[in-house]
Amino acid sequence: MNPVLKTSLITSIIVTALFVVLLYPLVLIDTLKIYDLVLVSLSVLPGFFIMAFIYNLDEQDKEPLWLLAIAFILGGVNLLLDINVLDYLLSANTIENYYLNIGMEALTVSMTEEILKFLVVILIIYPNKHFDEPFDGIVYSVFVGMGFATIENLTFVLQGSASLAILRMVTAVPAHFVFAVIMGYYLGKAKSKKKAQLVYIFLSILIPVIIHALYDYFLFMELVKGVWIVGILTLVIALYMAKKSILEHMNASPFKK
Repeated sequence: MNPVLKTSLITSIIVTALFVVLLYPLVLIDTLKIYDLVLVSLSVLPGFFIMAFIYNLDEQDKEPLWLLAIAFILGGVNLLLDINVLDYLLSANTIENYYLNIGMEALTVSMTEEILKFLVVILIIYPNKHFDEPFDGIVYSVFVGMGFATIENLTFVLQGSASLAILRMVTAVPAHFVFAVIMGYYLGKAKSKKKAQLVYIFLSILIPVIIHALYDYFLFMELVKGVWIVGILTLVIALYMAKKSILEHMNASPFKK
């Protein structure tokens, strides 16, 4: 097994175990049994693995753990804001046409979630002195995105939607990962190319919103059988874009010897 993958897997398993051990006495002791604890572990493990993987890929100039923890926590806090904002915005949607209504819902969800994540990175992380190379944009954006996705998955488990949480483990979590990578890619560009900074900052929110909206649109369209495959195809294409973005910024590190 690739050393980075091996280290990331071991790290994510340890962090997941610590997370469950710490969380159980606080909020889970009266609600979940052993089977449910396994589901909780499976729901948070992918996010921890992705964060460990991205952290281990950052070989040249690793980011401070305290700042990464802040990014993760604020990403999770964003979920609370997201729920309230979406409740208000979606309740105001009065479009009757089915396809237009689904499109509006997908666009509303994508804009709300990506803008909230973007605000954390651009207002708190981007000005920080530790954001000093292009790949840092991807690292911090992923930690914010995984904070959001991990707490969202955990919420589904605590509400009794275990099967949905498992499904999201292999769909929504990877989706939030690629949206975050693409956002971080353009923020990394903005940080290193001052002349086109505003253009790249604009792209860092525009491109993730578009991809997220397309992904959600085809998944939300339940009346059209099989169209969800297009949503999965959108995710696969976005994963390819994310891979290229990661490799480009890794090679562009000014600390690379």
